[in-house]
Amino acid sequence: MADNQGLAVAKCNFVANDEIWKDHVHMETEAAKKWPGNWQFLKTRYSDLVKDDFPEKQNKPKELPPHLKLPPITPVEKYIHVKPSPIPFPRTTTSLYGWRSGSYDHRLERYGGYARNRGTLVKQLKWPLEAVS
Repeated sequence: MADNQGLAVAKCNFVANDEIWKDHVHMETEAAKKWPGNWQFLKTRYSDLVKDDFPEKQNKPKELPPHLKLPPITPVEKYIHVKPSPIPFPRTTTSLYGWRSGSYDHRLERYGGYARNRGTLVKQLKWPLEAVS
């Protein structure tokens, strides 16, 4: 019984708890002030650290000889004429099979998304719950 009283008294020492809290806050602020001097390099990007180690490449476009240069680009319609298709687009098998099939017989979802389940097997067989556990 004396042990419980001692713990209750220790938890009720508001002055000591306040001093502990102040000490924690003081240590946090001091650590926050010292952090940039010790660990600031963790925040810098890798590319900034190694930018002096690798010189930048100068990518100059190469000049082609005159016999390899292309003529100026003209509209494609000048050379290519697309006529409308004389026959309709062919039917594919994607309209025959799948969830959105055009034919009712080829649908994969037989009972639709609206079908309800009938509960568990235990409920259907009218077994007590203790029988399965």
